Formats: sequence, structure tokens, C-alpha cells
Amino acid sequence: MKATRRMMAVAAAALALCAFADENEALDGEAAAKPASDAKVFNMLPLCRVLEGAAEVMAPGKDWEEVQEGRYYPLGSTYRTIGADSRLSIMFGPESEVSIKGEGSFSSRAQRVGEPSRAVTLGSGTIYVKLPNNLAEGLFKVCAPGFTAYNLAGSSRFTFSGTGDGDEAVVRCVTQSLAVEGRHFKIPLMRSANEIKIRTSQDNLVTALYGLRGDVPVVLDQGRIRIKDFETGEMKEEDKTLEWKLSPQTTVRIHRALPTIGKRMSVTVMTFDAGGELRNRCAFAEGRVEVNTGELGPTSKKEREELAKRAADVTESEGGEEGGDDAAAETTEEL
Repeated sequence: MKATRRMMAVAAAALALCAFADENEALDGEAAAKPASDAKVFNMLPLCRVLEGAAEVMAPGKDWEEVQEGRYYPLGSTYRTIGADSRLSIMFGPESEVSIKGEGSFSSRAQRVGEPSRAVTLGSGTIYVKLPNNLAEGLFKVCAPGFTAYNLAGSSRFTFSGTGDGDEAVVRCVTQSLAVEGRHFKIPLMRSANEIKIRTSQDNLVTALYGLRGDVPVVLDQGRIRIKDFETGEMKEEDKTLEWKLSPQTTVRIHRALPTIGKRMSVTVMTFDAGGELRNRCAFAEGRVEVNTGELGPTSKKEREELAKRAADVTESEGGEEGGDDAAAETTEEL
């Protein structure tokens, strides 16, 4: 009888262990299906995983010093490689890595301990970003003066350089996806193999977007407009946007001007097709429904010449008025 009871107890324990193991497997499978959380993605501090050639780091409040492989560095540090054959890989987590191949530089964002997200700022050269394919939205950003790439997942590549009058960035989504946002434009989704170029003037008053690979959707600001609510009969204001497909050889140009009084910029947004022809044009003042041309549409070269001639004739008839020549030049340039 005692032997029988012992056998029954052993069998019950075995069943319990099997049930516990099955439950753990189910939980592991459920966790694998969920987006990667910040706790599983990022270490508290970035780690130098690979160093080939020469590289330096400047921690917050310190001078440049040689990077040491296998060492952790505080957030807010700036990294730079020296020499075309150098390679540096900084791990932000087990599957989260930012690398430089050749000469280049980037900085990590300084932040409080425990903050879940991470961000880097482009400095120069080609920067490679590798993240989990299922990384949750809002956890990693790549910043530059004229734009911010966000909601990154998978692999991406950023080539950043100065142009003398500003900067130029080539953004390529290698795998998975990312989004890009800047003043007066937004790219909600770039997919695998999509590539664009972004040029920003030094004063941030001009932004140009160029399509390089694939069709990339761009949402462009067109100012505020007043529309009628047919349910209530009241007039209301809302922001108007234009959706444009940034394909290879197509372009978006955004020109801004600072007002003499106030802080609301005057903005002109234009799109050009692969042949260089103007397809859309809209001018507005930020946040002012009263100052908005609406969609002006394309004009032919002949129409532009006629408008320029008309402006010149008007200027000549005004003769000796102060500023006449400057006004004609500005009018012709705008046309």
C-alpha cells in the first residue's frame, strides 16, 4: 500500500512539472509574438563592442580620448572614427547597434537614467543602425538639423555630410521600416530598399527632398484653411496637406522666410516631377488662415515669361519710385 501511494505521489509531481513546463512554453511563445519592449532592447549604458583601426570618444564634460573595446560609455557621448579603414560598433542593447564604417561620427542623446527610449545625432560619414525587427514604435530616433527619423525597426543607413551652405543626408531603409519628419513635411513610412536624399540650408530656411529608390509617400503642409461644417453650419479651421509620391528623380522644395514682425514663417511648398516640371505650388503663413494661396497649380515656361514681362512693364511705368528695381527683381525671382 505504501509503495502504491509513493508511486501515485511521484506521478502527480511529474504531471505538475509537465503542466508548469507547458505553461512556460506558452508564455515564451506569447512574449515572442509581442513587439520588443524597451526593457529587453536597451542596456543602461552603450557598450563598445567592436573597434577596428582608430576611434575616439568624448564623454559629457570630458575631452577626446581613445575608445576602448569592451568598455561602457555614458549616454551623451560623441564617437568618431579616424581613417578610411576604421570601424566602430556601439551596442545599445543585445540586438541594438549603431556602427561607423570609415571616417564618421555620431552622438548619443544625454538622458535621465531609466528613460526607455534612445536617440543618436548624426555627425558625419555613413552610420549604420541595426535594431530588432519588431521594435516597438517610439523607442529609437536618429536626429539631424533638418529632420528626425523615428519608429525605426530593422536595419537602416544614414550618410551625412556638409555642403558648405548646409548639409545633405541620404536615408536608406535597408530592412523593415522607418518614418521621417521635418518642418512642413512628414514621411509616414519608408520600407525596405526605399532611399531618399534630404538637403537643408544652413539657416534651415530651405529644405529639398529627392527621390532615389522606390516610391516614398510624403505629406506636405499647405497651411490652414477655413471649411464649413455641414452638420452645424459653422465655419471651422483645419490644417491642409498634400500627399505626394517621392519617386526617383522627383523633388520637393520647401522655402521659408522669416517675418520682420512676429514668429510665423511664410512658406512656399513646391513639387517637381521626374522631368523637372512644376506640379504643385502653395504659399501660406504658418497658422494664419487669412494668408494662404491654396493650390496654385503648374505654370508653363511661356506663362512664366509673360508674367515676368508684365511685372517688368509695371515697374518701368512706375519709373523713379524708390525700390523699383529691387521690386522687379524680387517679382521675377518669385515667378
